[in-house]
Order: sequence, then structure tokens, then C-alpha cells
Amino acid sequence: MRGRITADGLDDALAVLARLGDGLAPSALADALNHTANQARQALRTEMENIFEPKPTPWVLNSIRVLQAKPSASPEAALWVQDQAAGKNPFTAKDYLMPQVEGGERIKRRSEGYLRESGILPAGRFIVPAAGARMDAYGNIQKGHMMQILSGLKAMKLAGSDNAATDSKRSLRKGHALAFFVLKRGKTPIGIAERRGKNLVMVLAFVRQPQYRERFKFHDVVRRVAENDGQLEANIDKAIADALSGRLPKMRGRRG
Repeated sequence: MRGRITADGLDDALAVLARLGDGLAPSALADALNHTANQARQALRTEMENIFEPKPTPWVLNSIRVLQAKPSASPEAALWVQDQAAGKNPFTAKDYLMPQVEGGERIKRRSEGYLRESGILPAGRFIVPAAGARMDAYGNIQKGHMMQILSGLKAMKLAGSDNAATDSKRSLRKGHALAFFVLKRGKTPIGIAERRGKNLVMVLAFVRQPQYRERFKFHDVVRRVAENDGQLEANIDKAIADALSGRLPKMRGRRG
């Protein structure tokens, strides 16, 4: 998933730019491309904030990267989504966003793996929050609540540790081992319920694999900023003026 920004087709602007000569023209064009790429990055962030409800986490919003153009015969700036995992999360921002860009299946969550390996989640089924799930500000089940569910069902199988509820007095005081159980319709598991005293709620539902439609128009946003909104042409004009007045910034590293 990469959005390219080039000056292809801007013959008039390039003709004016060429008058700067070989010493300044390549640097001015690279500067204009990079400025446009940064504007496109902000536009992509705004687009995510507008189309996703609830809003994505800051980690996702900040996942757009810029591959900066360098002065060359055919300079190009590009935008892409972070594709390296961070911390203990095995997934990247690209994993989360790709189904929203191209449509398709939602990624498999670690919690689903724990439940499936424990024989709780049937093959071909996935989990979604039910009415009793405690949610965070980003529309996800609170991490603490999910840990309680997995622990209570003894589905936690983290390497080098045992986070499952046990029969110890300390574990029993927490109540998770007795609180969570599998709901069934006949013999078919349909979800996970939580009972605390007289309060009984369904916290997870078992569903078919969620399918996403194309919502995040990544390439359209990049194209709109660079071409339809005329930002690149305007940035070339500004780069020419900066070059003539000696204010053209020096080229920095390629990644932004």
C-alpha cells in the first residue's frame, strides 16, 4: 500500500522550474514533492478521523510514513503505512488498515487464538463485543476486561507465565474463574457470558469472520491532494520563489 507523488503531467510548472538550472531545479522539485507528501499525510489522518467511528487509536492515526524525494532525474515522494510490529503486538498498522483500503477479512486477534487453542472458540468463528463488554474510547474491549475473560476461562497460555485463574484462595477471591462461562444454543457455543451476583450479561459473541468493505480511500486522498486540489503545483511555485530568494531548505533524510 503506497501512494506515489510525482510531477508527471505538470509540463508548464516543470518548464518554469527548469529555468532555475541544474543546480537548483532538482532540489526545488524535491522540496515541493515532500511538502505535498506531508500535506497528504495530514489529509490521510483527517480522513481516518472522519470515516472511522469510534476514532482509531493514536498508534493507527500516526502510522502514515513519508518516503521523501531526493533531487534526481525522476524524483518521487511516497506515502505508506507502518508495516513493522511494535512491542508485543504481532500486527502492524498496515494489517489493521489494509482491509479498510481494499476490503476483505479482518485480521485474527491473539485473544481469538487463545480461545480457539483452548477449545472454546469453534473453528471458523470469531469474537465481537457483546452488550456486556467493557469498551475503551477506541471501540475495543478494555484490555483488563479481556484479560479477566481469558483468565477466568483458563485460556491464557502466554509463554513463560500462567495467567489463568486457578483454585488458589487469591484467584478465587477475584472471582473470574466462576464468573465466565460459555453460552450455548443447544449444543452450539454462541458466546461468553459473565455472571457477578445476580447480574448476568453476554460479553463476547461468536460470529462468522467479519468482512470489511472499502472505506479508507487511501490512494484517492493522496491523488486529490496532489492533483485535484492543486497542492503540488502551488508547492512548486513556492519552491521556485524560495530557490530564487535563497530560502530553499536543505534536503534531509528520506523517511518522515
